[in-house]
Amino acid sequence: MDILIKRFLDYLRYERNYSSYTVEAYGEDLHQFEDYITRNVEGASEDSGGHPIDIHRIDADIVRNWIVYLLEQKILPVSVNRKLSSLKSFFKFLMKQELLTINPMRLVTGPKTGKPLPSFVKEKEMDFVLDEEDYNTDFIGMRDRLILEVFYETGIRRSELVGIKDADIDWDAWLLKVTGKRNKQRLIPFGERLDRLMKSYIEIRNKEAGSADGWFFVRKNGEQLSTGIVYNIVKDRLSAIPTLAKRSPHILRHSFATSMLNNGAELAAVKELLGHSSLSSTSIYTHTTFEELKKVYHAHPRALKKEVFMDIRIQAIHFVASANLEAFIQKKVSKLEQYYDGILLAEVTLKVIKPETAQNKQVGIRLKIKNGDCFAEKVSDSFESAIDDAVEALEKQLIKFKEKIRAK
Repeated sequence: MDILIKRFLDYLRYERNYSSYTVEAYGEDLHQFEDYITRNVEGASEDSGGHPIDIHRIDADIVRNWIVYLLEQKILPVSVNRKLSSLKSFFKFLMKQELLTINPMRLVTGPKTGKPLPSFVKEKEMDFVLDEEDYNTDFIGMRDRLILEVFYETGIRRSELVGIKDADIDWDAWLLKVTGKRNKQRLIPFGERLDRLMKSYIEIRNKEAGSADGWFFVRKNGEQLSTGIVYNIVKDRLSAIPTLAKRSPHILRHSFATSMLNNGAELAAVKELLGHSSLSSTSIYTHTTFEELKKVYHAHPRALKKEVFMDIRIQAIHFVASANLEAFIQKKVSKLEQYYDGILLAEVTLKVIKPETAQNKQVGIRLKIKNGDCFAEKVSDSFESAIDDAVEALEKQLIKFKEKIRAK
């Protein structure tokens, strides 16, 4: 079985292009299952020596007994289900390779799990954690503080943070390139404050530690920082919040997403920043806060009504749009009122995509109107050009929409 596991892991690594961390997790789960069979299942091996394990003798009952064993070892149901997912992928691979004729996982279901809301750090608590007076001004102090700042401002994963190289930072555009799951790369904008902190860190890092092979976050000897060290740094700093049940880098990822949504970011935009493959993964962050409840209340018929004017909201995904660009957007979008006077809200989203191409400025404009909404999304080599194209598309939509209303 060990040989088959190696073949499967090679398949994930070289054909599916999974990251080394993901492959390592799959391998750990499968070897745990292999070890369980060797120790606890009679007749699953081909000889009395216990090796090799005959995969044809593995059935659903053996897998179910393994589930029971894991739960008895106080393994959480969510972790058990993750291990079962690894096992399902492994046997699916064996079926495709025609090494099995019957998949033992076809009748196996995992334990039920609850869906608790993700833990997160409140904004005021995060300000306390990041108080610069609590950090030393030497290399280690500046590095540790910057690690928490990057997690909270970008929402990246722990493996993505340690994988950052100096060459991944576009200082002119304020963009950070990270490599996520399955080696998918994405660009994450950052602001002026983080730009200043990173440059200060690099200056002291180059003086005191250097950087072997161009890694951005390093140890005292200049070598790449490990995920374990990062975990301990975050856990130690978050211990300052006594009410926080979990203290890990992923909590800061939750905090980033929660803060973005609570401050008006669209779910789809947060999905892109987090690198999620589907909205279902991001939707767990839509837990309601008191501030959101107050906003929702204004939709109630008894709530105080105000005179309706077109409200233009501009969101540059995690970077600061220039005053000139915002003024350009206000001027262009406000002209849409001449085509339909029932526009309540215009949401403008700016985003940089596909860094390897010139056509990488994306603009999305959603209009909330009395009887529905309109949406246009355009990509160009400049935000101004993309805005012009999106506004033009919306003009046509509004004209058609107005004609439909008149025809009724």
